[in-house]
Amino acid sequence: MIFHKPEGMIEAVIFDMDGLLINSEPLWRKAEISVFRKLGIDFTDAMCLKTVGYRIDEVVAYWRKFYDLGEDNNAIISNHIIDELIVLINDHGVEMNGVHYILNFFRERNIKIAIATSSAYRIIDAVMEKLNIRNYFEGIHSAEHEVYGKPHPAVYLHAAGKVNAEPSHCLAFEDSFNGILSAKAARMKCVAVPEPHNYFDNRFIIADCRIHSLNDFTEEHWHTLNQH
Repeated sequence: MIFHKPEGMIEAVIFDMDGLLINSEPLWRKAEISVFRKLGIDFTDAMCLKTVGYRIDEVVAYWRKFYDLGEDNNAIISNHIIDELIVLINDHGVEMNGVHYILNFFRERNIKIAIATSSAYRIIDAVMEKLNIRNYFEGIHSAEHEVYGKPHPAVYLHAAGKVNAEPSHCLAFEDSFNGILSAKAARMKCVAVPEPHNYFDNRFIIADCRIHSLNDFTEEHWHTLNQH
């Protein structure tokens, strides 16, 4: 069934990717731990959590403030982490609950769909291939070449531009606090889909609504959010 586009404020829906469409956060942690340990740091899961939502070069820059990372520059170390991550995505990548449900929900309503992610384009390519979802997206934008990653709003502003939508007429879906800050700074409405251990984090109150999984997004949510 195809719906006519409703009269409302939302022209486009923009999704984060890592931890929202693909269960890549554990894979990111494995890749970061592997590379940082090769550099002589006793890296841990808890340390990874400090930089969730950061662009990978920003993660490396963050830890360089505390540890000697050797002579390789941040870009080289970042690429080592990305290389390991892509192998893990290809071998172990799993979509999050409700991915095809939510993408079809908006496709059926003729709402433009885009991605705004901190991940590099080659990671996006790996995820699109692994999950077979590329054909849903009219616009894909990475913060890879932005001056600042999330929580700066640039990645969301440029993603909206790629689908010719006013940022204030976009709805974002995010799983991290930094991502929500980015979307809200771009003047978008935002649905938070936190990891279970973060679901009751009071910081997520800045989102317009909070759900446990993409499967939980309902027609009632859509009607409420799609109001002027």
